[in-house]
Amino acid sequence: MSHIMPAESGDTNPTTREDAAGLRELANWLDANPDVPFQESRLLLALSTNPAVVEFAERHGWPVAYDDEGNASADRVFGPVTFHAYGYADFAAHLAVHDERQARDWAAKQGLEIVAPEGGAR
Repeated sequence: MSHIMPAESGDTNPTTREDAAGLRELANWLDANPDVPFQESRLLLALSTNPAVVEFAERHGWPVAYDDEGNASADRVFGPVTFHAYGYADFAAHLAVHDERQARDWAAKQGLEIVAPEGGAR
């Protein structure tokens, strides 16, 4: 289970307080219903860029990790729940790769293939 949370934070963000209240309600409900299974899950905080992840992690005292592509993330584990903040070394390039992959997957499902026009891309 994942939930993308807004990138805003702090006492001035009413959504954050509502999210925290909702999580407390869930915890209370799980305590009252121990027969309900609960799987590991992640709460996702999309920060888009590596500098935003670094700033967020420093503010909260969390270590920053980088994947093989240079994308930054910071995690805090609360039992079976991981709060995962992440960003990208080059967000525009990430979006371009994602969009192309999505277009090629759609085309393949339709029995089509995307090819560059003669003479290259325009």
